[in-house]
Amino acid sequence: MYVLASILIEFLLIATFILVLFNLRDKIGLAPVYILIGSLQYFQVNLENLVSFKFLGEYPVYPGSIVLFSAVLFSVLLIYIKEGVLSARTLILGILISNLFLSGLFEITSTQDYFVRKFYGADVSGNSVFSIDYKFFSVGSIILFIDFFLLVIVYQFLITKIKKPFFFLTLFLSLWSVLIFDALVFNTTLFFGTTYFKYSLIGHIFGKTLSALLYSSVLYIYLTYVDKGVKTTSFITDQKRDIFSILFYKKKYMSLKIEKENVEEKLISEKKEVDEALLESEAFNKGILSSLSAHIAVIDSTGKILAVNKAWNDFSLNNGELNLERTSVDSNYIEVCEKALAMGDTLSEKVLEGIRSVLNKSAPNFIVEYPFHAPTGKCWFSLNIVPFGTTSNKLVISHTNVTQLIAVEEKLERSNEKLKEAQRTAKIGSWEINPSTKEVDFSDEMYNILEIDKETKEDLYGLYRSKCMPEDDERFEELTTNAIKNGKGYSIGYYIKSRDNNLKYIHEIVEIVKDASGKTIKLKGTLQDETKNKLINDQLSQKNEELLKANKELDRFVYSASHDLRAPLTSLRGLIQIVEMTQKPEHEEFKEPLSLMSTTIDKMDVFIRSIFDYSMNARAKITVEKIDFEEVLGSIWESLKYMNIKYTPKVKIDIKQKVDFFSDKKRLEIILQNLVSNAIKYYDTNKTENFVHITVTADAKAAKIIIEDNGIGIGREHIDKIFEMFYRATKESTGSGMGMYIVKETLDRLQGSIKIESELSKGSKFILSIPNAI
Repeated sequence: MYVLASILIEFLLIATFILVLFNLRDKIGLAPVYILIGSLQYFQVNLENLVSFKFLGEYPVYPGSIVLFSAVLFSVLLIYIKEGVLSARTLILGILISNLFLSGLFEITSTQDYFVRKFYGADVSGNSVFSIDYKFFSVGSIILFIDFFLLVIVYQFLITKIKKPFFFLTLFLSLWSVLIFDALVFNTTLFFGTTYFKYSLIGHIFGKTLSALLYSSVLYIYLTYVDKGVKTTSFITDQKRDIFSILFYKKKYMSLKIEKENVEEKLISEKKEVDEALLESEAFNKGILSSLSAHIAVIDSTGKILAVNKAWNDFSLNNGELNLERTSVDSNYIEVCEKALAMGDTLSEKVLEGIRSVLNKSAPNFIVEYPFHAPTGKCWFSLNIVPFGTTSNKLVISHTNVTQLIAVEEKLERSNEKLKEAQRTAKIGSWEINPSTKEVDFSDEMYNILEIDKETKEDLYGLYRSKCMPEDDERFEELTTNAIKNGKGYSIGYYIKSRDNNLKYIHEIVEIVKDASGKTIKLKGTLQDETKNKLINDQLSQKNEELLKANKELDRFVYSASHDLRAPLTSLRGLIQIVEMTQKPEHEEFKEPLSLMSTTIDKMDVFIRSIFDYSMNARAKITVEKIDFEEVLGSIWESLKYMNIKYTPKVKIDIKQKVDFFSDKKRLEIILQNLVSNAIKYYDTNKTENFVHITVTADAKAAKIIIEDNGIGIGREHIDKIFEMFYRATKESTGSGMGMYIVKETLDRLQGSIKIESELSKGSKFILSIPNAI
């Protein structure tokens, strides 16, 4: 278990270091990767048999050797895929040369170790720890050289045969086939004919199969998700390499170089003329190019960059191109695009097609917008390729930052969508019309409201007018004419016909649009379908009329009922008083029933009056007039002083009225009469002296009225409830329970307030505040 864990850790450590260093190649170059791979190969050759374990108990597996050897092949395949043929060849030759050189140093060190041990008398019969098995070394080096080229050839062959979705299979078969080949050749060369051959071969096949699976998985994940070399890419065969390009690359390169030199010689005179023209205008061109914010480069037909502006170099420097090797003058723009295409950049394919189309004059120019992930965030650029003049075979390439423009367009698009959604929800359409040509532009919701097919070819203005009622034609003509003449819009409501032969109610608002000279150039407006609201408003108006009628009838009924009910009660009270006055001493037994009848009549009279007061307060409008508090309070006390002949309190009325006070006199009388009558009703019979104090302080803002007595008082548990309808705070109550409720309701109508301070057996204080309606 520990051995397997250590192997896995070794594999992950090596693969991670290789990929991390490779991923930093743009900043530190490929040298650190080459050094690491050379070190791995050195350890693999010289320390390969130090650690082993038995597979299935009898087949030896050397995990250190397999992991290190597979890592070298893994690195070669990675660099070939990502960096191309030249970088792969450089790595292969570098590994072999460094391997030979380091092995020589190892032999020198072994010799030094021998003589040192001999000098000090140590045992020199055994091999030094630095000794090399040259048979293993020679065979391994030759096979390794074959493995390198075989790996590239197998990969290039498989990638032309296996489809893109199975790219992992391509990687696995490339590594696995070469590792198995290595196992067969290595064991056949060294162990064939020995008893060790079978066991060693099976152990190698098992170990290297597992290693191929692990390394191809890591490579697939890296290319797909980290360096994105496969997810969106075309295959490397798009570069038109044959499977032996790794072997004949130099030969082809030299042929192309000779051919290029021949072509250059033929065109040297033309090139000189162009160079002279460029030199003459160099200062002028640089000044113009550097003043532009777009990133601009001029390339020839081969893709070579001839000139760039300052913005081009600044952008490259700010985005990782520290030495400008791939982007500045003398670098090749087309080769960079081809390399990016091999890495999976689909935009590069479009750019290459655009360059070819402009060069062969099948298109006048090429434009494409693309996103770019800069360190500061995602931005958008517009790539534009145009010819450099009419006869030149050079191209001008410009990259313009259009991030703000794209953002504005996206924001505008979202705003338009929101506007359409808002119009659809609110059933509001917008329109514009040229009064001279009758040309009309409708929003989407206009078609829905007018029930017109959006794809119709008919005259929209005619269709719109056909929906209107014939009797409205003259009115529309008059409104439109006056609007144009006066330069003022208008608002109108009208009915149109719908498909189901019903009517729609439309509310339309029209505005006038003028040019700089003040001439009307068009009318624009909004049209809203308010059919539902119109129906609701009509129904509401009808209900309001019915309610007003019912309220008036109810007011008449309350007034009539209170008058008709109180008249017989008043007559009955008068008859009872006559009976009481004419009652003889021998008829003493009738005294109590007559008193109860009189009390009952009083209760009914108070209740009827309360109903009338409540009805009046709820329905009657507030009528403001000047209030004379002395007159009002004097009248109330005069009407109530005989309410209880047994009650003779000391009455004190103090009025401090600084300014004229205005309010609803009738409602004020209702409030004060209820509160003063309560002071009379609920006096304390146990007290020898009773009092009622009324204080009024009126100013420009409000009147503060305090009514205080020393009656029976109100318990604390009742104070918050006495304003409820029909609530009675004491069993001694002779009222209907409506009085305080009416006081609170009437105060609310006057926007006033009331506060109560009361304690049982001590009395009550009512503090009122009523605003001055001056």
